[in-house]
Amino acid sequence: MKNFQDLGLNESLVSKLTTLGYISPTEIQAKTIPLILENKDVIGLSQTGTGKTFAFALPLIQQTNVEKYVQKLIICPTRELAEQILNEFKKFTDRQNGVRAVAVFGGTDMQRQIYAIKRGANIIIGTPGRILDHIKRKTLKLGLVNSVVLDEADEMLNMGFRQDIEEILKSTPNDRQTIMFSATMSNDILALTKKYMHSPITIQVGTPNTTISAVKQTYFVCPKNKKKNALFNLLSELPRGRTLIFCNTKKMVDSVQLYLRKMGFWVLALHGDMPQSVRRRVLNEYKGEPNNLLVTTDVAARGIDVKDIMHVINFDLPQNMEYYIHRVGRTGRAGKDGNAYTLLNTPEQIKDLQQIEAKTHSKITKLNLTLNGVSEVRQPQKSNSRGKKLNIKAREKRAILSGRQNSNNSNINIRGKSKSGKKKRTLRQTHKSKIHY
Repeated sequence: MKNFQDLGLNESLVSKLTTLGYISPTEIQAKTIPLILENKDVIGLSQTGTGKTFAFALPLIQQTNVEKYVQKLIICPTRELAEQILNEFKKFTDRQNGVRAVAVFGGTDMQRQIYAIKRGANIIIGTPGRILDHIKRKTLKLGLVNSVVLDEADEMLNMGFRQDIEEILKSTPNDRQTIMFSATMSNDILALTKKYMHSPITIQVGTPNTTISAVKQTYFVCPKNKKKNALFNLLSELPRGRTLIFCNTKKMVDSVQLYLRKMGFWVLALHGDMPQSVRRRVLNEYKGEPNNLLVTTDVAARGIDVKDIMHVINFDLPQNMEYYIHRVGRTGRAGKDGNAYTLLNTPEQIKDLQQIEAKTHSKITKLNLTLNGVSEVRQPQKSNSRGKKLNIKAREKRAILSGRQNSNNSNINIRGKSKSGKKKRTLRQTHKSKIHY
């Protein structure tokens, strides 16, 4: 097995990696770092969580000199990802090597960014819109940039940033090194590589367009007007653990958060309309507790680097397969088990999910929510009331208004009595105030 020194990294970087507990490189790091150090154009195809940030950060830092001008540019889709990348760079840039990295993105003070750039930034990390803004203001000059990284290239194109990216690339020298990382290889990405890269070497880690094999994927079918009720019941049945709930719009994020809070769950929310200071606080709070629940959009979720996410729930079916892969890839990392659940409400959505299942070579099982919890559809239904299909509205009313749900969220007694005949404590008595999930 290779170590970081074998890849051509200098002693200072290797020493810091060892101090941070990194001994052996990941596959994407081992294959791309030597090529980047040789100034090759590189296309890295890998899923989230494979260590791609270090794959470009380490060689770029080593190649940067102490002269106070912008030499490296990293373009990424969201503020959260820009901040995350900056934090990774800061682990290896200090007064000793004289390298300064600065992040530029919307939602923060422009003047502070201008001041940080003028102080002598060597590496700029930013979102397309804010980078372009600085270029137009002439507060960011890219004429001496020798390396450009397009991180999460597929996501930037999905978000409509292609024109901005092309405009930024035209502001850099033609003979620059161009590095691209993406989870998938689409026709749009191919067009970009042909236009702006010089004989790129493609490195692929894992099978393209697939989900992580450790993730158990399931889906439920329910009427559209009962999706929130179904989500509540699903959360009530699942084992406690850090959970991500994905919605397709900011409006739905707010609506789902409000509903779940009314139902007694403590839920955080994250989307692009929030000020950056609020988004940062929400992320820190989400990382702080192992059982936290976060409702978010796909855009805001880019850059969420949180370990041990137990459950991913697609409240809305993702808009395309790439989004599905990204969402599901948030759980089941580092060899741990993960679970992904999707709520569907039309035959067309079922067909779309089946196509994703086929293209990702994964198994997505249909399940039912029953009064005894989650069960496979093909299991025979019991004849008594506990085995019948879930009447979500009635169950919600009984569990919340009558307070006959037990404290471990594992079983519902619709009559509010245990086997011994004694009344169970109500939800309010058991939890006193809110459920901190």
